[in-house]
Amino acid sequence: MPSTLKAQRVSRQSDYFLVPVGDLSGGLDQRKAPTLLKSNRSRVLRNWSLREPGALVVFPGWETFSTTSLGAGRPQGAQRIYLANTTPFTLAAWNGGVYQPSDAGVWGAVVSTGWSTSNEIFFPYDRDLVAILDGATAAKKSVDGTTWTNFGIAAPSTAPTSANLAGGSLVSGNEYEFSYTGRDDELLHESNESARVSHTPSGGNLSVRLTLTFHQDTQVDTLVVYGRDVTAGELVRRRIGTVADPGSGTVTFDVTSNSWGSGDEAPSDHDVPELLSFAVPWKNRWWGRDAVVKNRVRFTQIFEPQSWPSDFFIDIPFERGDDAVAFLPLGDTLLIFGQSKLFLIIGQTSLDFEVRPSGASQAGALGPRAVDGLEEGAMHASADGVFLFDGATDRLLNFDQDGFAPQPVGWRKYITAASQADLARTALVYHQAAKEVGIAVTNLYPFGTPGEWILDLNRTRVGDVPAWTTTDRPVGGYIKWDGNEPVAGNRGRLFSWSQTIGSLCEERTGTSADGADLVATYTGPTFSMGGKIARLIDGAMEFEPHGGTFGLELTVDNQSFGSQNVDISGATSAYGTAVYGTATYGGANRKRTPFMFPLEAEGLTASLTLTYTGQEPFRLFTYDLGIVPEPMGRGF
Repeated sequence: MPSTLKAQRVSRQSDYFLVPVGDLSGGLDQRKAPTLLKSNRSRVLRNWSLREPGALVVFPGWETFSTTSLGAGRPQGAQRIYLANTTPFTLAAWNGGVYQPSDAGVWGAVVSTGWSTSNEIFFPYDRDLVAILDGATAAKKSVDGTTWTNFGIAAPSTAPTSANLAGGSLVSGNEYEFSYTGRDDELLHESNESARVSHTPSGGNLSVRLTLTFHQDTQVDTLVVYGRDVTAGELVRRRIGTVADPGSGTVTFDVTSNSWGSGDEAPSDHDVPELLSFAVPWKNRWWGRDAVVKNRVRFTQIFEPQSWPSDFFIDIPFERGDDAVAFLPLGDTLLIFGQSKLFLIIGQTSLDFEVRPSGASQAGALGPRAVDGLEEGAMHASADGVFLFDGATDRLLNFDQDGFAPQPVGWRKYITAASQADLARTALVYHQAAKEVGIAVTNLYPFGTPGEWILDLNRTRVGDVPAWTTTDRPVGGYIKWDGNEPVAGNRGRLFSWSQTIGSLCEERTGTSADGADLVATYTGPTFSMGGKIARLIDGAMEFEPHGGTFGLELTVDNQSFGSQNVDISGATSAYGTAVYGTATYGGANRKRTPFMFPLEAEGLTASLTLTYTGQEPFRLFTYDLGIVPEPMGRGF
């Protein structure tokens, strides 16, 4: 029998042995044979929380957040946005439209349309603006989540025209060259300059009248004029002055003298971005994955998130033909995940970067949402397992939930059964408030239905072994409220979007499944009789009384002996509420209830499956089995 499941003889005169299971909160182990599991580990653990060492507590519930559903179809992405001097807001994409649901869950009208109806949609943001990226459509940006304009400003489509103008102090016979740009006065971003026009003043016409065509991008407020004296040997065009964009038609600008010697140089690297699949800000720049060349990482000019020079890119040399599938900033390092490999872009300043392979990393990531940062590094879910990267090496965290024998189990079952599209949409989140990592999957072993893998970091630290549990939540992706929330109680809330319909939910809240019962299932280790046949006589369990129902199923030699209900109602005298010495000393709200097994329950191995159904935070502490060894089977 397992060393951690030790039978205890009740008395020297009795052949009755008690097999206690004193701690149920060690988490899942699906790799080992059931008879080798430690007593605190379990084979099945769904909708049980490991937050309290020594007890299984029903996992926190969830509630529908959005007041209505947008319809059938999985949302394409969502994000909580934190901008300076703006109340935090949420953006969500569904069926090619972007919405700004209120903090009360009201979807409202669509705020931006025309996006891909099939691609995942991302909302990267910095202190000043948020962008929409889908890998198929020219990106847009906003400073409030409601009004959307182009991400970047294209150069004016026409050159200015010039005409003689009397007066002025330009040099007669010198050749001058002029251009102009469009500028957004709110974010002070300019386009590249237009095509140039040359003009040579002479005689009494030593001024030039330039005619500028309005910029077709509605975000442009101002036209900025640049010029140079070609004959005098000036090499660059410098800023001369500005004029308000007319919004339609043309406007004139008069150049009467050469006063631009100290003006700014005309921008030539303010290119609009190529099609980008996703992006992150890091080191005072934005970094985006090229939607066409998928190992190419593009980046902006320093402090200019809308300036994407065409030659500012790095082609990551993945050895196995990987694409860059996820980015994650980690201090002075930007992690670039492929499907099977990790590369590092290291930059101690914003001006110099070094690309290095990570020789000690073990795997990449399944997709852009399958990575998240936590206290000790970066979590990433990959085809090879779930890893924690500390900046130098990877640590496998789901060894006990990943295996092949006799067929794929645990994480391996998900990797082999899910479609490539589902794998790429795998979402991972670190929930700071609960100190839990959640991974949403479409095929949760052994149920074959959607759910979550949950890594409890607090319980992991107590036992120094990764402690996993699962839920039955069909989460499509996560939304963390983890920024500067002005409303008390908002920081730390966790939301999700559905895998199947256009709705949002709040996770880890309440004690019910949106008003319905939660069903929590536990299958413990299998007790081996050491080669002897034994009768399973009875047992007992300790729990905290609550409403709901509790079922117990005994399995002996892989044969179920049916389910029986256990009464979990009642009240106990809680420690501190009764006067010691005059009332029963009841302990910490614990109750012990015995149960009996059928006469025919005998065999070489035995295990219990326990199921709570209800809407309360039921707690299960311990259970034990009573056995009597037999020299041979009795034949019941």
